[in-house]
Amino acid sequence: MHEQTRVNPDDLFVKIPCFLTGRLVLDTDRERIRQKLAKFLVNEKGYRIDDFQLDREIKLEVNNEKVISYVDLVVRIHGRSLMILRGGPGSVITRESGTVAAARLLEKDYIIPWAVQANLFDASFIDVKKKKAVGYGWDAIPSRAELIKLTSDWPPPRLPEKRIPLEKQILYSYDTHG
Repeated sequence: MHEQTRVNPDDLFVKIPCFLTGRLVLDTDRERIRQKLAKFLVNEKGYRIDDFQLDREIKLEVNNEKVISYVDLVVRIHGRSLMILRGGPGSVITRESGTVAAARLLEKDYIIPWAVQANLFDASFIDVKKKKAVGYGWDAIPSRAELIKLTSDWPPPRLPEKRIPLEKQILYSYDTHG
C-alpha cells in the first residue's frame, strides 16, 4: 500500500513581497507591474504608501454573466480618489479604453479624473474626462504634488446613468477578452 502525498497549492507558486503591504503575493505579470509602479511612485514621484488602495473591485454583470474587474492601485489623497493605475502585459495603448471605463465606474459619485495604464516598460497617463492619453512613458505620470494640482477643481463630474451600461460593456470586453 502506498502513502498519499498531500501538496499544498500555495507551495507550488512563487511569491514575492508586496512593496506596499509587506505580505507575500503571487508572482504574476500584473503583480510585477504593480510592484514596479508602487516603488516608482513612492521613490521617484513622492507618493506615500498610505496614498494607495489595492485591488478595488468593480462588479459587472453583462449578458447575465457576472465578472469582477480589479483596479490594481487607486491613489486616494484627502479622502478623494484622484487616479487609478492598472497594469498588464502588452501594449498600453490598446488597454487604455478599459482603464478609462474602470476610472468612470469605480466611484459611485464621480468619475476619477486621471488614470494610468502600464506595462513593465511603458505607461500612458490618461485624462479620463476627455478619454485621451495626455502623455506616454513612466515619466509622464505626475508626482504627488502635480496630481494634487491637476485635481484642484473638485468634484469631478458624475457619470451619466445612461453611460453606465456602455462603460460596463467596455470594461467587461477588455477584462474578459484581453
